[in-house]
Amino acid sequence: MLRVTAENFRNQAVDAITSVKKIYQLDELPIDARVSRDFIVEQLLTDRTINFGDPREIDKIISGENQSNNQPSDFDRELDALQAEYDTAVEIFNNLETIDYGSARIVAQTAKPARCLTVKMLLLAKQIQEKPPKPNNPQRVLIGLKLQQLRKKYNNPNTSSQIGTEEIKRQVAEQIDEWVKVNATEQQILNESTSRLLIAADTGRKLSKLIDEYPTLSFEAIAIRVTNIVGVANFTGRDYSSIISKMNSIEQSINEDKTLKEFLRQVSLRRINSQPLDTKLCQG
Repeated sequence: MLRVTAENFRNQAVDAITSVKKIYQLDELPIDARVSRDFIVEQLLTDRTINFGDPREIDKIISGENQSNNQPSDFDRELDALQAEYDTAVEIFNNLETIDYGSARIVAQTAKPARCLTVKMLLLAKQIQEKPPKPNNPQRVLIGLKLQQLRKKYNNPNTSSQIGTEEIKRQVAEQIDEWVKVNATEQQILNESTSRLLIAADTGRKLSKLIDEYPTLSFEAIAIRVTNIVGVANFTGRDYSSIISKMNSIEQSINEDKTLKEFLRQVSLRRINSQPLDTKLCQG
């Protein structure tokens, strides 16, 4: 019965980690060949930082090599480590039903990887809200290129492709609208990813509490708790205010749990100081 909750938590965590990886990656965006060529020519003529003696740097500019989202190189490794931690936990949970009800120490040990994952889900959600990534920057680059061309036409009315100033202004207004749409779409993506992280964190918090009380509960009580945990994990906040409210509520609940509070403190210190986490904290 407890395994059902553990597997539900695993699925939510995997879903959350997948969504986080996606928003920290820039998808290559096809750009009109003429616009792209003009941009490259402009960059080669005006960018004084280009080292023309480095063929790799020139090739990077001309070939339009896809850029990363300025995210630390170890970020994907940290996310992969999150999933690996919980894979370890799930393996233990698969055998949890056979553990004697009186073996409180063993039951508690099975929760360690899940508790680490729980607090990391919360911290990742906070990171996205405090320092949001920009997965839609390729679209912004395209809009910026179009605005650059329109400015040239506006400032050089004698160019071969003459269009009136009012038409140029209209096209600029269109690009402004496109930029606003990009911002809105990106915020929705970030909100949905944060929601998945909070769902996993909340389920993990409840799972942690259930494991603590597992040895003292009857099968019927466990069944009721599991049903409630699985049934209420449906937060789908899409607006900023509801997400912040849910995040604060989960963080408060975690801080009210002495065990999870210590996990949160340890993991937070490790992230702040860029120090390795005590392996004993997250291993069963």
